Amino acid sequence: MGFELVWPTLCLLGSLLLVLAEAFIPSGGLIGILAVGLLLVSLYLAFTTTAYGWLFLIAVGVLLPATVMLAVSLWPHTPIARYLFLPPPTTEETTPGPSAWPLSHLVGQIGRTVTPLRPTGIVLFEGRRHEAISEGIPIEANTLVRALEIRGGRLIVRVAEVPEWDDTPQTSN
Repeated sequence: MGFELVWPTLCLLGSLLLVLAEAFIPSGGLIGILAVGLLLVSLYLAFTTTAYGWLFLIAVGVLLPATVMLAVSLWPHTPIARYLFLPPPTTEETTPGPSAWPLSHLVGQIGRTVTPLRPTGIVLFEGRRHEAISEGIPIEANTLVRALEIRGGRLIVRVAEVPEWDDTPQTSN
């Protein structure tokens, strides 16, 4: 190995640095195009001026994915990523509140919809509001519903079948 490997190696290293720069500098893809061009020049020089063309091709196959993985792992720590991503929730935000209380005691009970369920909405059981899901059909607000089951921490409801009250007096024989 002599000086014939200097230019292909420098072009390969420059290409990998440009791939890293593309992840951190918003350029609309221009830096990426330059990186690909420099990578192709490196491979061209390696195949035409040296006997190590296949070795360079294998090196590109290993180093390019490693460089992309490095860029992806470092990118969330950049100012742009911190601006784009939401911060992690605080402990107060992750602490379960009243809406996370066990709901199994409501199964079979009758409540009333506060908002329309299309298919999700708010229902009122035992004086408390709960998020509920209808069985697939829309249910209008202020409708009596029966709690069927708890699925995924949510109440599944259906329109309640309330028997009609007969207002006529019953006579006994």
